[in-house]
Amino acid sequence: MMKKTRTSILAAVFLITFPFGLYSQSRELTDTLQASIKTAHKKVARNIATLESDVRNIRAVVSPLGEGDPIRWAQGTPGVTTGADGTTAFYVRGGNMGNNLISLDGVPIYGYSHILGLTTIIPSSVISEASISKGGFSGQDNNFTSAHLKITTRDVDKTFGIGASLNNFMAGAQAEATMLKRFHFLASARVSPLTWEYKAVKGALPSILGGLDDFNANVYDLYGKLRVDIWRNIYLESSYLASEDGYLFSKETDSHEEMGWSNRIGLVKLHSGGRKSETEVAWSYNRYDTRQIQDKIFRESHNILSLNSGIKESTFSAHRTRRFFQKERLSVSYGLKRQRAAFEVLGTSEEHGPMETVLANVFTDLSYKLPERVEVRASIRRNYFRNNGGGGVAIRHSPIDPHSSWEESLYARIALPEGFAFEATFDNLVQYYHLLEGLPVGWSLDAMIPSDVMIMDKGVRPETSLQYGAGLSYTNGNHSASAGYFHKKMDGLIFYRFAQTLFDNGYAKWTKDACQGQGMSYGGEFMYEYQARDFYSRLSYTLSKADRSGFSLINDGDWFHARFDRRHVLSAMAQWKGFSAAMTLQSGHWEDGASEKYQMDFFGEDMWTADYYSTVNNYHMPTVFRLDIGYQKDFTTGRFNHSVNLGICNVTNHFNPFMLYYDSREEEWKAIALLPILPNFSYRIEF
Repeated sequence: MMKKTRTSILAAVFLITFPFGLYSQSRELTDTLQASIKTAHKKVARNIATLESDVRNIRAVVSPLGEGDPIRWAQGTPGVTTGADGTTAFYVRGGNMGNNLISLDGVPIYGYSHILGLTTIIPSSVISEASISKGGFSGQDNNFTSAHLKITTRDVDKTFGIGASLNNFMAGAQAEATMLKRFHFLASARVSPLTWEYKAVKGALPSILGGLDDFNANVYDLYGKLRVDIWRNIYLESSYLASEDGYLFSKETDSHEEMGWSNRIGLVKLHSGGRKSETEVAWSYNRYDTRQIQDKIFRESHNILSLNSGIKESTFSAHRTRRFFQKERLSVSYGLKRQRAAFEVLGTSEEHGPMETVLANVFTDLSYKLPERVEVRASIRRNYFRNNGGGGVAIRHSPIDPHSSWEESLYARIALPEGFAFEATFDNLVQYYHLLEGLPVGWSLDAMIPSDVMIMDKGVRPETSLQYGAGLSYTNGNHSASAGYFHKKMDGLIFYRFAQTLFDNGYAKWTKDACQGQGMSYGGEFMYEYQARDFYSRLSYTLSKADRSGFSLINDGDWFHARFDRRHVLSAMAQWKGFSAAMTLQSGHWEDGASEKYQMDFFGEDMWTADYYSTVNNYHMPTVFRLDIGYQKDFTTGRFNHSVNLGICNVTNHFNPFMLYYDSREEEWKAIALLPILPNFSYRIEF
């Protein structure tokens, strides 16, 4: 029997002060939601497959932290649906969450979430711009099959400057400087006061914490970049990003749960540019770790569970771009990349060592532009992949060793009369890293595995997608609009059937409970914008369908709805002189669960089963509705520049549950939602 409630052991940490999180209260089930958008008065470059924005637009997004981040901004674009209410989970054109690539200056970010999915690890003070691409990809981008959220850091533009920022959940400081006209330095640091806020609220208003007995959070991020101008258009740049998310909480004195993830990313690149060519050579190191620990009394038995996973990856890349003819109508890019990785697979690496892989590719991009008339971009990439084994997990040795594959992408635009243009894309993509997706909240706890690992007596094959899209765009004065259609076929998708169970020993035996299958998605995307001097508005709508089939452990291989397959997604927003309002309306999704029985495996006990719904997708989550309002004000006092954002997320306090989970303490099913009405603010000062 499922209990209709707002309580969750994990989600309770969100209600640490009045503006924060989740509160415990029984109520009938209603809806879910997507983050909404508040955009500054600036027109951004776009086509049917790619949308770009600068940091001013990104910061203006209404969010629980008072200012937006790149993922919040991307969640409001056509073709994108979200997971849990108010978190960073997102799905693009029917793909899985793990099929998206998120990169910072070209380096993948595998653990991108912060503050339990409320924001990202990248501070807005270091961001220059972001773009989300859903088709027509560049040859430099690899190892994903759905979308690429590309984040670019900014260059230093001051001789000297410092600043500070404060919002609901984080406090930070940043500095930049130029020395001897040749050395440019940028740094940022942020820390979360969640633990102190919890202690303050626990002493003053203990009832507001919903039974949370103890809570500690260790959350911070550090970023630094140094650029040295060597000669004219030649420079050397190095950067480093470190982040930590660690949470310990309990609802009982004799048990506790701990979870966390961390990133360590270093990048060194040499760039040389001229009037007709550019060359860049780069090396990066990327370490991503996750952990789940449980110390708990269950049915008078003491259980201790510790699961660790992660990846250590070093990458060397080089590419060159050359431009030809008058107005540089033709450009050619070519290059190579080699990624060497060591995977720690759910704790087994401590005994057997890491699983080592190599992924290498060569690529070529070709672009031709006839100004105001025609634009064509094409890319082709050849991949080579090898899994050398290790990690205590068996691998499949392919008849063709190593794996090899081709990838192709195409984008074309043809101008038509009266402000119209026809656009089309085609993409054939391959992905060799896979995510065992868990709770759909964007928490970076999901385990990553490489191709060729054995599951269900078969080797994990690379994931693939074949996609095409076409549409029309229109521009006339203050009005612009676009409408397009896409169709996408996917293969090799990973499905872990006990994904909704966190802190469970069954996760350590994932090779018996994961399988691969196919996916199909198609739909239409529409966007309209109006921009005047003091008024901006935008309306976007997505009509789509996404399903899955061929998974031997799920629904006997028959088809079922993909996770967060929302048929309708409607977003609207308006802004006038700093005031803004944004609305999101999304149709509900079909909840996925294991067929017939849900197995729970605890140390010290035999396998234990709980009744679940009889088939997959047999419970329909309700429609989502959300209304956000905000106000933004920039002003100057002397040498100080100030920026204030005030807002209220979920003004109507709409109860938006996003998933069902099994409460092992009460031994019953519950539906949970994370965020009620949420006042927020952010303040930034610079000079």
